[in-house]
Amino acid sequence: MTDTLATLERTDGGGLIRFERTFPNAIDDVWSALTDPDRLADWWPPFATNVHVDLREGGTMSFDWPDGPQLEFRFLRISPPALLEHTHTSAGSWMRYELDATDGGTRLRATYFVPEPDSSIERGDVVGGHYGFDRLEAALAGHPVPFDLDVFTALQARYADHGLAASVE
Repeated sequence: MTDTLATLERTDGGGLIRFERTFPNAIDDVWSALTDPDRLADWWPPFATNVHVDLREGGTMSFDWPDGPQLEFRFLRISPPALLEHTHTSAGSWMRYELDATDGGTRLRATYFVPEPDSSIERGDVVGGHYGFDRLEAALAGHPVPFDLDVFTALQARYADHGLAASVE
């Protein structure tokens, strides 16, 4: 799990939340973890859900929670295995994953555009993104981990110290 925190760049239209990770895995393996429904289920959603992926521009990725709402994102740009971009939960938001092969594996740069940065901070988007990428790292290592509220809360406290999360009460 990384100690590097996400950054937030405020823009005229909202904000760009950026994450960067380096994995020892080949780029095709990381791409698969970002696009294969079975592998997405290992790290993306915080709770058990069914994941569906129609991997084409205009296609969708959806998460069906047994006791909750369906989340659906539309793919905006796809260029395997280097670029994946889709809409996100808030109206006007999007997520972009950029992958680069390195000598030791793959560098992932993820950018999450949000129209209202303060609402995203309050909602926990920054912490959720970071924790999701921690879980992706574990899944890529062959050891997926379930959502752990204690770990999430500790991470939330670290981000709150930097003004990128609501304070932990």
